[in-house]
Order: sequence, then structure tokens, then C-alpha cells
Amino acid sequence: MALAHAHNVLKAAWAHRTEDPGASPVGGDCTDGFTAGSYSVPDPGPGVASCQLTWTHGLPQVEVRSRSGRSFTLP
Repeated sequence: MALAHAHNVLKAAWAHRTEDPGASPVGGDCTDGFTAGSYSVPDPGPGVASCQLTWTHGLPQVEVRSRSGRSFTLP
């Protein structure tokens, strides 16, 4: 569940950036869902303990941790 949520957040962030390249990148806490422009990812439910989207040098990175303690970083 946490990994799927991270993938969805990353896709939404890229889609928004591609659709509106002049807009500021949207990042931050994505634990309870994520919205960037017209793209949104719903709350993943209780399986996700934390999620953070950051942008570095124009590239997004999502770090997510499941309630079971597994951590994933994309890409």
C-alpha cells in the first residue's frame, strides 16, 4: 500500500509539472493524500505512516514509510 501510494504521488507531481511547467513545484507532506493543480491522490488509509514529497534540482522524490516500518524512496 505505501509503495503504491508513493508511485501515485510521484505520477501526480510529474503530471502537474508537465501540464504547467511555469508553476512552482508542489511538495510537502503527502501522508493523508496529495493535490497538485488538477491532480490528486486520495488518503491511502492506515497503512501509510508517513509520506514526504521534495523537489531537488527540478526532480521530485517521494519518501514513504508504512505502518509496518518498511520505507521506500522513489525514484
